[in-house]
Amino acid sequence: MTDNDDEMLRERVGTCIAEVCGGDMPDTVTVHVVDRRVTLSGRVEDIDLSQRLEKAAATPPGILGVSNQLTTRVPPPVEPPGQPAASGMRADPMERPAGQINHKV
Repeated sequence: MTDNDDEMLRERVGTCIAEVCGGDMPDTVTVHVVDRRVTLSGRVEDIDLSQRLEKAAATPPGILGVSNQLTTRVPPPVEPPGQPAASGMRADPMERPAGQINHKV
């Protein structure tokens, strides 16, 4: 893989990102490609746009992976509280007391 190949992939990724953004590459987003791996950096409006740009960056053939290092102007929404710790929804099996284990088959 040569630097020219990475540059060609960077241009393709930029085109895909521009399509997501209505035809123009955002001034606040930087695309780096090294060994067919893309790194997105910069600042975007919100998490939705960040995820759409990450997905677009992965679409050109030849891309091995995308590292999304974009920050957002609008903080992500606060997730509602989950299950109480004692509910068992996120229980750690290592903390389970020793004893018989029954499995349905």
